[in-house]
Amino acid sequence: MRLLPWPRSTAFHAALTTQIPGIHLMADGRVWFRFGGPACTLTSARAARAAALSEVYNTARACTSGTTPADVYTAQQQLVLDLASWRDAEEYPGLRIKAHISLTVTPDNARRADSYDESLRAAHLEQTLAAERLSCLTQIALANVRQARVWWFEQHLAQGELLKSWESFDAVIRPMINDNTDDAAHRFAQVLATAAQRTLEDPDKAKDIQLIAHVLLTTVGWRDLADELTAEYIAQTSNGDMPT
Repeated sequence: MRLLPWPRSTAFHAALTTQIPGIHLMADGRVWFRFGGPACTLTSARAARAAALSEVYNTARACTSGTTPADVYTAQQQLVLDLASWRDAEEYPGLRIKAHISLTVTPDNARRADSYDESLRAAHLEQTLAAERLSCLTQIALANVRQARVWWFEQHLAQGELLKSWESFDAVIRPMINDNTDDAAHRFAQVLATAAQRTLEDPDKAKDIQLIAHVLLTTVGWRDLADELTAEYIAQTSNGDMPT
């Protein structure tokens, strides 16, 4: 089929998808097309018209599918650059097209886009606040054991109740205080701190803990630390049987 010397034209009207589900850009304009030549498989003007509209639709959709209604100006300019001059159709050999298409946002789509943006901002704000709360909790409340205890105590006061036991703190909060909980030395220190804390709740066991600590420190040669457990207190709590 020889290439027709004159172009044909047809109206174009379509709803084009955007990156926001359910929100579209409206496309209106005119498409010009010519068809013919040895490689052309289009056998009628009707078939060529359908092929031209399909080509323009695919080109326009490629410009809008990754955009939002707020980007309609950018999409419009790209569409002009793609379709302003005659070009060979990608899917139909022997077909040439050009078009003038205008993109618009309908009032309904504009309202839906505004609602979507508002929901997106609210979700982003919620995520930001949650991240800040976690950062504050990690860097301040759980920075060390003392601050963690104060924070844990304050949490109970805020709920109108007094803290009756530190067992929940030891089981839940203490392992999260810093990133070194797997370190053997740090874990050992945590265990000793927990044991010392529990003696406040069970004074009868305080003397046993004091005696064991004194023996341990003396055995490893840290006499200066052992001396901090006064000889008088050790003698009293161990019935005078103070280790040397």
